[in-house]
Amino acid sequence: MITPRRRWAFRRTEGILLIIVVMVAFLGFALVAASGPAIRGQDPLPAVPRALQPPAVLALVLIGLHVLLCYRGMETEQVMLPVVGLLLAIGLALIFRLLGFDGVWQQITRGLLPGAAVMAILIMRPELIETIRRKWPLLISLGGLLLLLITAFLGSVDESGARLSLKLGPLPPVQTSEIVKLSLIFFLAWYTERAREEVEGRARLFAGLHIPALRYFVPGTLFVAMATLALVRMSDLGAILILGSLFVGMLYAGFEPRVFLAVATIGLVLFLAAALVLAVVWQPPDVIQQRVAAWSDPWSSAPVMVDGRPTGQTIAEGPGYQIQQSIYAVIAGGVAGAGLGMGSPQNVPLAHSDFILAAVAEELGAAGMLAVLACYAILLLRLLRLAIALPDGQFFERLLLVGIAVHLFAQVFIMGGGTFNLIPLTGITVPFLSLGGVALLVNLTEIGLALALAQRLKERLI
Repeated sequence: MITPRRRWAFRRTEGILLIIVVMVAFLGFALVAASGPAIRGQDPLPAVPRALQPPAVLALVLIGLHVLLCYRGMETEQVMLPVVGLLLAIGLALIFRLLGFDGVWQQITRGLLPGAAVMAILIMRPELIETIRRKWPLLISLGGLLLLLITAFLGSVDESGARLSLKLGPLPPVQTSEIVKLSLIFFLAWYTERAREEVEGRARLFAGLHIPALRYFVPGTLFVAMATLALVRMSDLGAILILGSLFVGMLYAGFEPRVFLAVATIGLVLFLAAALVLAVVWQPPDVIQQRVAAWSDPWSSAPVMVDGRPTGQTIAEGPGYQIQQSIYAVIAGGVAGAGLGMGSPQNVPLAHSDFILAAVAEELGAAGMLAVLACYAILLLRLLRLAIALPDGQFFERLLLVGIAVHLFAQVFIMGGGTFNLIPLTGITVPFLSLGGVALLVNLTEIGLALALAQRLKERLI
């Protein structure tokens, strides 16, 4: 599947962009380190050298991946890695700003280095994707689903009452919902490739819609339904939204419009029926009720209820406080921002993870926020462009790239909406920015898959 190519391509565009990214990373960490002593009227220079260690690690990682791509003789797709590197540089600088060295080294050791290792393996062994397609799709899919089900019943309960992580002995907690998203992408790509031609060929016309046989959609629907029920028990609303986005987006990309419209219509009817049943028989967990109440009015004086009893705390003092501080941070940032290390993003609870976009808005301003969103837009377009450019016959690989693009876009959209109080808040990470080892590992794995697939291109695309 991989076309022969010469060794040691000179990826000049990528190299120049990575030099700029590395400079931004060093500058960001230097500014954060110098800001504290400068505010206190002390000499800022002594604090800078030690602060340059984390960006040095990032620089080595990016340069190492660049060298591997050059070694593979790969001349195409020279923008994706620098864009991801820039997002990583901004995220690490903000984590350093908010949590200091402990937080940034945790992000590097638990997310960046393992993720870079997986990327390196995929770049050097791109044929692994074909092996996964032929031999391991069910193993990966069912393994991720089983891990999620175990977490739903045996996972650690946090202070909000949600079960979001699985603790195995002395190992750090693992957010298994991040793994199941990647498992679902592999499963839907594999299953759609297998069933597509037969589904479209045997669809029957009914009321103007081409209705496929129900048996073709039972496995995919069952997989999503079981994952969704597990996430409902875990009270992980954000992951449910992402799984729904993946299901709809990949079905849309995988089937002809006439078949997709029929499936979407049937799915909408089933969704409304399930919503009606849940409205009658299901009591949403307290954490979800509180987030909806905080979204509707973060300054509400209504009491926070747990198990039907007031806690003595109001919505404004509890779940609404985080949204209030996020809005204040966005306002304080203005157009140009307060500057790295000069704002007060630490006033926003969980600014290093769920609300890192609020920290971006305050310290880098609306201009910095738009630049970050532009990076995500570029990444999305590059992934879709790569999917279109793949040689004919690589349907599984194209769907894989579509799933990765939908996953990244859904994360940014959902957390951006929650940060600016456009939709109810959900607890997921922002790709490449937020603190989260497993989440970063999964996101870097997705980029590694994309760079491995880019080696299949026959024409040269920068």
